[in-house]
Amino acid sequence: MFRPALIATCLALAVLPSVPASAQSLPSGGMTAGEIASWLRNGGFSAEVKPDPTTPGDQIVSTVTDGVNTDIYFYDCHGDGDARRCTSIQYAAGWEASSSYNLDKVNAWNRGNRYIKAYLTPRGSLYGEYDLDVSPGGTYDMLNDTMENWRRLLADFRKYYGV
Repeated sequence: MFRPALIATCLALAVLPSVPASAQSLPSGGMTAGEIASWLRNGGFSAEVKPDPTTPGDQIVSTVTDGVNTDIYFYDCHGDGDARRCTSIQYAAGWEASSSYNLDKVNAWNRGNRYIKAYLTPRGSLYGEYDLDVSPGGTYDMLNDTMENWRRLLADFRKYYGV
């Protein structure tokens, strides 16, 4: 007696469209340096929250990605101290000046690459930076994807510049 009803129910459930699981959202209003450091540590990276040497009162997170010292800078921030939430972050890595770095090579890289942008400092040091918005609407899946992009593209960047 119950068998036809059970079969009908199972068939009805089988044809319903699947609903994707929602990714875990990032905190409302952006991320703090401490939250970024925790996310990195949970992903197996080192992470140290430090004062930002370029902007007194701000913080950065220092980590190492595939042997490269990487700093994460925070932008579009509100609040104070450890509770300071930021809606944008930037991965950045740099190398000391070398005669092999030149503006033509930097411009060629920037024309052909969307995410990591290169620049030379007035002293000739080379930097690569990758900006991203984490709020509104960011998820931990998105953050994980950007780290994978950073790592993959940083390998290309290092090969291109020989660093």
